[in-house]
Amino acid sequence: MKKKIILALDVDLKSALQISKELKDHIYGLKIGTLFNQIGIQGLKEFDAMDIPLFIDQKWSDIPSTVARHIENFKNFKNIEFMTIHSLSSKAMIKEAVKAAKNINNKIKIMAVTIPTSTENLKEIGINNSLKDQVKKLVMLSHECGVHGVISSGQNIKMIRSLVGPDFYIITPGIRSDYQKGKDDQKNTISYSEFDKIAKNDNKIFCVIGRPIYQSENYLENLKNIIKQ
Repeated sequence: MKKKIILALDVDLKSALQISKELKDHIYGLKIGTLFNQIGIQGLKEFDAMDIPLFIDQKWSDIPSTVARHIENFKNFKNIEFMTIHSLSSKAMIKEAVKAAKNINNKIKIMAVTIPTSTENLKEIGINNSLKDQVKKLVMLSHECGVHGVISSGQNIKMIRSLVGPDFYIITPGIRSDYQKGKDDQKNTISYSEFDKIAKNDNKIFCVIGRPIYQSENYLENLKNIIKQ
């Protein structure tokens, strides 16, 4: 299980540290999203010291120079592997993000968010494409601009692979058991077993799991149960 699962630390700092220490030998990495708002750059050092890959999920979307400055703020960390930007932005911004990461080191991978897994109706935001067609468009745009991979629903993994080949990273959120599907704001979900069938032989595909692990305080048992389903 370790090589595929990134643990989403969308909890308070005390819980995040406890869960990370308990599970870090059973997962690939840690996702720092909303937690970053609590801990900032200084607080991130404690997670960097765990010597486990970090996924900084801030989904930046701004003018190119501002996004570059966001990325440059992380130049003194040794274990950051992934950072997110929004693909529904400008080519200039996407390219500047890739450049800023490369200026730090060759380890950081810029991941472009396509369509959030909570999205059901693009027409609400003025986009007339189907979800699948819009994902295709954003994947190709991101690939053209030099990003290392995308964040996308597990339902799109095969399509993305066919579009951009084997050297592109894919991280998929929205992993839910069958009984959990539809019970929260994640709409485009798959089970871990479905994910594993698609991704087990591909070392550039990962999944993010968070809330299903926090459903009780027996975190390791919850993780094992998710993987069995």
